[in-house]
Amino acid sequence: MEPPDLESVVEGYAFYMISTKSDADGNRMALTADPADQYAPRTTGVHNVYLSKWAGKEKPNTNQQWLWNAEENSLKSVGLPGGALFEGFNKNMIVYNWRGLHNQRFHYNKLT
Repeated sequence: MEPPDLESVVEGYAFYMISTKSDADGNRMALTADPADQYAPRTTGVHNVYLSKWAGKEKPNTNQQWLWNAEENSLKSVGLPGGALFEGFNKNMIVYNWRGLHNQRFHYNKLT
């Protein structure tokens, strides 16, 4: 079953956050969660988020896929189970283990 609207974020359907900008070679860029812990070899649950070349739908990169959880108002990482997008006070984005923190809750508005 396909989501009813390609512009909608539907709970339970993975989606990509694609930049409106492209790289120097014209490739589309997607928000990507780094699979390596920021403080490896320690396991802290902190993972960097960056733009990288979009892998596409044919050979998807699960670290570029996100799930909307309407009950928690969170954006969960498909590639990092248990991880949710986190906006720091400095406006940097990371993936951090879901703790229900204020910085892990987002509002979705299709028009903005």
